[in-house]
Amino acid sequence: MPPEGKTERAIDNGWTPIARLGVWFQPPRRVISGKSAKIRWWHRLRSLILLGVFVIFGGIFMASLIGLIIFAGGFLLEQAIG
Repeated sequence: MPPEGKTERAIDNGWTPIARLGVWFQPPRRVISGKSAKIRWWHRLRSLILLGVFVIFGGIFMASLIGLIIFAGGFLLEQAIG
């Protein structure tokens, strides 16, 4: 225990309206164990959608970055030759 004898209970923190919408940081939830410990279907769906979004936008970003490097390299090569 800390010297003051106080313990922090993060579970007792309140939820902000933004956290309730699932957009911002959320305080930890109480742990459920046993047979009732199940992942809800909307958590799986949200994870699947977010994974797809990250893969798609990550691919677009990487392709744009590689294309920009190739374009800049060709332009600089033309400037060096000419």
